[in-house]
Amino acid sequence: MDPGKVLALLRPLVLAVDGWGTIVEVHGGCGGFLGYTLATMPGRNVLELIDPIEHDAVASYFVSDVPGVPRTTMLPLPFRVTMIDAFGVSHAVDVIPTGRPDDPDVNGWVVVLVPLSMQGGPSRSLDAELSGADRQDVKQLLAEELQIDNAEWATRIFLVDLPARAVTGGRVDDFGLLSTIERSVARGWSPWNEVGHGFGAFDVPLGTAPEAIQALAFEHGWSLVEAAPIEFDGELVAAYIRLSRPIDQTPFDSVRTNVENRIRGLVDVTRLLYSRWRDQDVLMAAARTDPLTGLANRDAFTDALAESGDAVAVVYIDIDRFKAVNDEWGHAVGDQVRCVDGVIAGRICRRIIDEMAIPLNLPTGPRHISVSVGLALDAAAGDLVEQADQAMLAAKRRGRASVAST
Repeated sequence: MDPGKVLALLRPLVLAVDGWGTIVEVHGGCGGFLGYTLATMPGRNVLELIDPIEHDAVASYFVSDVPGVPRTTMLPLPFRVTMIDAFGVSHAVDVIPTGRPDDPDVNGWVVVLVPLSMQGGPSRSLDAELSGADRQDVKQLLAEELQIDNAEWATRIFLVDLPARAVTGGRVDDFGLLSTIERSVARGWSPWNEVGHGFGAFDVPLGTAPEAIQALAFEHGWSLVEAAPIEFDGELVAAYIRLSRPIDQTPFDSVRTNVENRIRGLVDVTRLLYSRWRDQDVLMAAARTDPLTGLANRDAFTDALAESGDAVAVVYIDIDRFKAVNDEWGHAVGDQVRCVDGVIAGRICRRIIDEMAIPLNLPTGPRHISVSVGLALDAAAGDLVEQADQAMLAAKRRGRASVAST
C-alpha cells in the first residue's frame, strides 16, 4: 500500500514538529481530530492546542542537548496532556514522541496524539476516582467516554442519576441539548423504563421522546436514541441516554457490535463505581451518625459548627436521671427513651411556635413574629429535608404559625 494512504487512514494524529514547536506536517486524523481542520494546522505552534497550564511541563519533556548522548536516542516516555478542541472543550490525550531525526537541519520531533476517547476502556474515569476526584467530575468523564464528533459520525451520552434524575454529559457547544434532556427527564421522560433489562444499550423510538427532544434531534441530525439501565443489587440506580448521528455512507449495523461492546463495558464500570460510592456513603454515615437515633454524632456536629460562617447558638440537652432509667427498666427501654417519636417531635415543633410568638423586647421594630414548621418523619421515604421544606410551605398556606407534617 501507498505509505501516504496508510498514514491518512490513521485515526490518531501524527505531527512532525520542528525545534520551536511549529507543526510542519500533519498525517492521520481520519474522520476529523477534535474538530480541527487538519489542512490548517501546519504553521501553528503545537502549544496552541494544549491547555496553557501545562505548557511548561510539556516543554520540559522535550529536553534540548545533553552532552555525550546521541540525539537519536533521546526519546521521552509517552505522557498525557489536556488538549483543547476546536470548540474550546478539554480532552485528555496521550502523547507518544517518536524521537528527533538525525538531520541537524530539521531538529524536530515526530509525535503521535491519541485521545483517550479512542482507546478501549473508561480509564480516565477510574483514574480520576482512584485519585480522589469529585464524584461529579468522575460522572462527567464517564459521559465523555463514548463521545464522538468527527466528519462521519457523532454521538453524545448522558448519565442520569436516579432517583434524583440529575443529568451529566454533553458539550458546551451542544446548543441546549443538555438542558433539554434535563427538563425532559425532570418532567418524567424515562426511556430506560421503555427498554429491556440487561447490560447494554437498547433502542428507543425517537417518536416516543418529548417533542422538545425530537425537534432538537431533527435540527442536528440525532436520529438514533438508546438507553442503558444501570442496576445494582436489584435496584435501578442510574441510566445512560445516548443520541447519535449515524454515518452517512456506512450502515450503522456494520459497527453496532463494536459500539454495543463499548457501551456494555461502560455500564459495567459505572455499576462498579456506584457500588463503590454506596459503600463509601455507608461508611461515612456510620462514622458521622449515631446508630440508634440516626442523628449527627459529635464529629459531624463539630465539623458543621466549624463550617458555619454565621453566629451560632448551641443548646446542650441532657436527660436527667437517665442512668436510673437504664438501671430500673433496662437498656432496651433506655434506647426507646432516647429516640424521639413523631408525637414528641410534633410537641417540640408546637413549643417552638409558641416560644417564637412571645412579644419581642426591641426598642424599634415588630412586636411579634411567627414561624411555620414543617415536620418530616419517615427516613425511608426519600429526602427528609425536601419533605420538611414542602411541609413547611403547606403550613404557611394554612395561615402560618402552624405545624404541617409529611
